[in-house]
Amino acid sequence: MTARCLFVCTTLLLLFANGAYGSGTYQHTRDRRTLIWNNSPRRDHEATWSGERDSNGFATGYGTLTWYKVQPAIVTGSNIPSARGRAVVINRFSGKMVRGKFDGPVVNVDASGKMFHGTLVKGTKANDWVAGPLPRTDQQLSERVSRSAVNPQPPAEGPPHFAAAVLTRPFTPEPSATAPSTPAAVEPEVKNRMIMDFKEQTQVVLARVGDATGDFQEIDRLDSVQRLPAAVSESVASLVDRARDFRAKLGYETALSECRSETETVDALSAVVRSTRNIAGSDASAANSGLTDFLKNNPEPLIDAQRPLWRYLTSMRLLCSRLEKQAETHLQRAGAFASAGRTGDAIREYQEAYRIFPNPATTEKIRQLQRNSLGL
Repeated sequence: MTARCLFVCTTLLLLFANGAYGSGTYQHTRDRRTLIWNNSPRRDHEATWSGERDSNGFATGYGTLTWYKVQPAIVTGSNIPSARGRAVVINRFSGKMVRGKFDGPVVNVDASGKMFHGTLVKGTKANDWVAGPLPRTDQQLSERVSRSAVNPQPPAEGPPHFAAAVLTRPFTPEPSATAPSTPAAVEPEVKNRMIMDFKEQTQVVLARVGDATGDFQEIDRLDSVQRLPAAVSESVASLVDRARDFRAKLGYETALSECRSETETVDALSAVVRSTRNIAGSDASAANSGLTDFLKNNPEPLIDAQRPLWRYLTSMRLLCSRLEKQAETHLQRAGAFASAGRTGDAIREYQEAYRIFPNPATTEKIRQLQRNSLGL
């Protein structure tokens, strides 16, 4: 190969890499594992994909594409920029990917939490964004966005950005008796819409819980576990109701075959709400019991997108189990002191056990000893 030929080939490759044949280009997600299409690439924009990827590494199937803006950060105690700045969620798209590009109906939640919908064809908008969720073929499938809400403006042109998602269309299940064992037949178009809606809402809520837990950062201290914000807990409760109604209308077998990973994700998110609430409420014992039951029935995630969530739950269970064993030593000492009539020593041991692994049973032991010491 001549030097001139090599120069021309290299130039062509560089032009292609920089989008010379169009403004868009493929880029890797933050974890470098998945390829997604970006219509207007910028150096300070990064993305994560909640769905699956095909054999060639392209995002595929239903999921949520979350875009972040990386803001420069300074190393503490210096003026030196850190190697990796702080990433701020700026927008989200939820829909179906084909070879890394959105193809079909897409829901866009902007930086203020306002929802829009539109259609993309091979990653390109086919029409203007329309305020509100995707239109329904069956009005009973979910509530519409309240007409009293402020009329949002369509998002500005640019790369597909997604803001912290807010569930503006929570599902309220119809009051009904126990679901029939054989649900009534559902029209294929309605069934497909129900499946897409359920997948979409699951991805949105998963992303919201991820944001509230620091991208499912593993737990190494009980005092780092915070109760989920009320709005996030409510979105999980709404999703649980949606899953219940989904199974009632389509049947358990259909729900399991069509949306098995989503159904499992709903159960995992519910476990997050319960365990964080229990730990924040000083009942680590209940949290440990619930986490153990869930992970016993669901030891491994079905898809890669679930792995951070499973690691988060597993880290909490392992921490609770370890601390419970440490607390047990103090509980045994407390019992021995109490039997010997050394009430003060027993109370101190119970208090130490509670500090390590708080739970109502230990609190009650302390109260009983305190009452007895006062002759009450």
